[in-house]
Amino acid sequence: MAVTSFGSNAVLAKTRAMYAKQLTPRNYTELLACRTVPEVAAYLKGKTHYADCLASITPQAVHREQLERLLKRYLFQQYTAVSHYEISIGQDFYFYFVIKSELELILKQLHLISAHRQPTHTMAEPEFIRKFSRLDSEKVQQAKNLLQLASALEGTKYGEILHGFVQRQDFALENDGTLEIEAALTAYEYEVKEKIAKRNLKGKQLQEVLAMLRRQSDIDAIISIYRMKKMLKAPSMYARRRVVMENSLLSQQAIDQLLDAQDTDEFERRLKTTCYGKELSKTAYDYIEEGMQKIQYRFHLKKFRFSTNPTAVMLCYFFLAENELTNVVHIIEGIRYEMPTEEIERILVGIQ
Repeated sequence: MAVTSFGSNAVLAKTRAMYAKQLTPRNYTELLACRTVPEVAAYLKGKTHYADCLASITPQAVHREQLERLLKRYLFQQYTAVSHYEISIGQDFYFYFVIKSELELILKQLHLISAHRQPTHTMAEPEFIRKFSRLDSEKVQQAKNLLQLASALEGTKYGEILHGFVQRQDFALENDGTLEIEAALTAYEYEVKEKIAKRNLKGKQLQEVLAMLRRQSDIDAIISIYRMKKMLKAPSMYARRRVVMENSLLSQQAIDQLLDAQDTDEFERRLKTTCYGKELSKTAYDYIEEGMQKIQYRFHLKKFRFSTNPTAVMLCYFFLAENELTNVVHIIEGIRYEMPTEEIERILVGIQ
């Protein structure tokens, strides 16, 4: 179904009004001047758009983890605010956020199982996710091994994917198996997102959104390959089983060259010949994750300002909102662990 003129205007107006409330350079300067987590909490509660979600807290008594959970819940409230407009005009891009939340839950539990740990507390899903998700989050968080996790996801595509790994005689989580599962789940995530786009959009709007999704997939893959080359000295076949590049903006030759790189030096040389490497060459960064986040920030900010495609603008807004939340969490944790202010500031993206 095509987006109606009214619906388009509603989504564009809502996302741009929400963006106008984001933290300013002055806010970041004042947050960085805080000396304790309670000071950060008090500032966020008293002087920023996070005030409503922190209304119930006593800043002097709030714990770092509690503060971060409340801020993340606020992000989901923003998802809900925009999604109401889309649901009302018959679109289902809200499911982008549902699947994102579901995968975060599954992958968090998967990593806990792999590390032979259990969560310190059960995470309650935001109401928006509970309404549309088919997962039993409590059951997922109670799983103590891969079979139990697959069983907790019975009846979903996630369960089907995990059961496929359970049935493999050569598979073990301890042998970097979590990376294989993560790649399979990520491939499914992007498959679903592209299907949603193709179901709801046509023409230039569809092509713009598909390019955004494939760009994000490429960025995630580049970071994953680099980490595998750096930390595991991963050969090409190992990396190919643990990275998703089926729908890429890069040519197959460029993908093969990145996967076949012998080490991180060769990988970075080959990356420079790609469109992403050319963007990185104009960016100051200390590590590749930071550099990729910076080029993504610039890309999304520009598109947010100039695109008239409501879905593209909505996706850009949520990237920018998530980036801001990541910055705030970095500040909280940096202050908690007494990092020098200049070190905290260096890892923040888009604060000027």
